[in-house]
Amino acid sequence: MLIRTWGFVATKPQRPWVAVEIRAERGALMRTSGLPAGAAQESMARLRAALAHVGLRHSTHALTLHVHPTCTKDDVPHLDLAFASALLKIGGRLQAQDLQHTAHARALTLSGDIQDPTLGPATVLSMCRASVPPEVQRIVHAPGGDALLPENHSLQQGWEISNLLALVNSKPSWRNLHAAPFPKLGRVSANHPKLHWEEIQGEGHAKSWLAIAAKHRLPVLMSGPPGRGKTSLAKTCSALRAQSLHTSDVPWVAPHPAGGVAGLVGAWRQGAPQPGAWAQADGGVLFLDEFSEWPRPARESLRHVMETDRLELHRAEGSAVWTSKPWIVAATNPCTCGRGHEQCLCSPAERKLHRKKCSAPLLERFSVQLEVGNDPSTCPKPWDEVLAWLTRPVPTEGVLWEDAAREGWLNSDIHRQASLRVRASTGRLAEAHADWREGGKVTSEDVRAAVDVTWMTREGW
Repeated sequence: MLIRTWGFVATKPQRPWVAVEIRAERGALMRTSGLPAGAAQESMARLRAALAHVGLRHSTHALTLHVHPTCTKDDVPHLDLAFASALLKIGGRLQAQDLQHTAHARALTLSGDIQDPTLGPATVLSMCRASVPPEVQRIVHAPGGDALLPENHSLQQGWEISNLLALVNSKPSWRNLHAAPFPKLGRVSANHPKLHWEEIQGEGHAKSWLAIAAKHRLPVLMSGPPGRGKTSLAKTCSALRAQSLHTSDVPWVAPHPAGGVAGLVGAWRQGAPQPGAWAQADGGVLFLDEFSEWPRPARESLRHVMETDRLELHRAEGSAVWTSKPWIVAATNPCTCGRGHEQCLCSPAERKLHRKKCSAPLLERFSVQLEVGNDPSTCPKPWDEVLAWLTRPVPTEGVLWEDAAREGWLNSDIHRQASLRVRASTGRLAEAHADWREGGKVTSEDVRAAVDVTWMTREGW
């Protein structure tokens, strides 16, 4: 896929209009032409942070960046917005025919806001008014830029935006609702599962925590006998994830355990890096069914990427770096026979061996641990209310705790026995549950609910 657009570089007063081309293909490498590689890497790092902050995830691909005329390191920040638009097109959020006639002015902050990195607001669009390229029909800029355009300029319109979300949502013609997305790699499902969870009987506890986990991107591990609804609940997660990201669709990747480490996180084959299911599910749902049946190296390889959202693959032939932020949802049977607690035919030694397949450090990274199969309750919020709740902003400021709730948690035996990771995770879970209740403060009820979904990290599960 080849994307063409324009940038307005205020630090190039003689030739400020810069043609930008980006080619996306399979892989994870980045090549540059016409700009320093280090500056391009810095720009991509800013873009990843900005897109993630406003909830606009982008897929991981190999990129070739070309700009003309040549830009220096000081010029590259002015191309941030042009690069961001190209990445949004690759992700299916903008249309290529809009971009090829659009110029972009100014740089981005890590929060996705528009800024000028070096010059004052009165200089950005005023230096070169008579030499607008004929291909450029509009310019995207920060508020106040239209006033700087001359009366006889050739631009059809100037669009004022303050952040990346406004770039996507300000004009209906920019929305790419019907165009085919960039081809998925490997085994990414083309037909996303569409299952309404009100068709699933009971399991109100699991449904509530799946909604909470979707909004806060908390990894989920479900345990229960076969045929009790684990996979059905997982198939509702793509709709929950899409709603939490304010988008129409998200990737759904459900690899088979036979893929092993290479199929899950990636490998180097035939002289080129090949991304695994984890990289392909960026921004979407990575569903790992029969989790305990995956090869142990594959399961344990998730520990690092779940912590960092980044994988560096180094081989003699070269190196590759993948960044990905999928929502990981896994499912497993409680024991080898799969009959559940009441009808289990396994010996205590067999049950213990089955549960030791997942190490304690790996279990600690699954913040939400759910037991599925014996819950007749219903979700306290109907489906429509759940979707509406997911669109509300995630609290970013410090969440207040009731004194009794904090003291009770700090003085509990579970808190004293838990690892530092579990303690921090439980605190975040309590705050997330308070958000679900739409209460003002974290209460003892929220703490109990958070402790209830960390049961696999305690002795004797």
